[in-house]
Amino acid sequence: MSVLIQDVLDAIEDVAPARFAFARDKIGLQVGDPQAKVDRAVVSLDRSLAAVEHARQVGAQLLLSHHPLLYHPLERLTPHDHASRTALALARHDIAFIAAHTNWDAACGGVNDALASLLRLTDVSPVGDARSENHYKVVVNAPRDATQKIIDAASRAGAGVIGAYHRCAFVVQGVGTFVPGEDANPTIGRRGAPETVDEDRIEMDCPGRMRGLVEAAICSAHPYETPAIDFLVLPDEPTMPTGRIGTLREPTSLRTFAAKVDDVLGTRSLTWGDPERAVQRVAVVGGAADSQWRHARASGADCLVTGEVAQHVALEAGEEGFALLCSGHYATEQPGVVALAERMKEAVPSVEWTVFEPRPGFAGRPF
Repeated sequence: MSVLIQDVLDAIEDVAPARFAFARDKIGLQVGDPQAKVDRAVVSLDRSLAAVEHARQVGAQLLLSHHPLLYHPLERLTPHDHASRTALALARHDIAFIAAHTNWDAACGGVNDALASLLRLTDVSPVGDARSENHYKVVVNAPRDATQKIIDAASRAGAGVIGAYHRCAFVVQGVGTFVPGEDANPTIGRRGAPETVDEDRIEMDCPGRMRGLVEAAICSAHPYETPAIDFLVLPDEPTMPTGRIGTLREPTSLRTFAAKVDDVLGTRSLTWGDPERAVQRVAVVGGAADSQWRHARASGADCLVTGEVAQHVALEAGEEGFALLCSGHYATEQPGVVALAERMKEAVPSVEWTVFEPRPGFAGRPF
């Protein structure tokens, strides 16, 4: 059975849902035809020309990158800048390009879970910034014999999820009254005659992205010609935070921990903090995430491992007694690229998935 680029996009939505991505992030298919076939794919941290050339050499029809290629609209597609040159190279070799960025940072098993696993953190939980998602309370009135059918339909469409619980609904009994118009085709009652019906008022939580599906499902399951459905706006709710926090098996000095990070990640960390202070609770956010240190500290972390740290952040965190490790963008995110390739092998096994690992000193990888 042939696999299409769209099949890969569907699999990525399951692995790293788009709702996890920050609002202005550029993810998904950026170059290529969703109906094109794919049997070989390369997973890369960056959208480098070297990654494109590697994909060409191995005969891949897809490059799946953590970092997006196109952040801003292109004014022209000529070799005048890096993004345009890369897009042209992809098109020239008929290679599609997909980005899985902050959605993969936040996803279960993603960049930061991979980082936490390598550092052998235990009791790992999410921490830090998360995209907010709009929510509704969907309210519908229905005759009582239709209540369970409507709850089932709305639940299948994505409503009624509260934490680990599904098909959650609140039902209140009441009496509905109406007069069918001359053009109506009433399920109950007669045109022009007042009618009263014993009804249930059904309330269910509904994510904003599921509103259309939930409304359609309710209308399909509802016996009335024109159901009374309201979507009450609720405060936005965060999705999955990008970072992770966990515990070392035993306390260790900051100096010793930094040496362990360097050994595990093959990097050289810049570290701020008292070298002899004890650390045990560790937060990790790969890439450029030094701004997350306040979230990490508020969650009880002794230090934050991230990829980049600005000088003013190092100063502020240090003066507030919080330790930081700047372990490199590549070093903190490349393990997540390997993890993404493994997940895609499971999700789309008929595609041959490989990882692009550039030589030290080239294509974004430092030495």
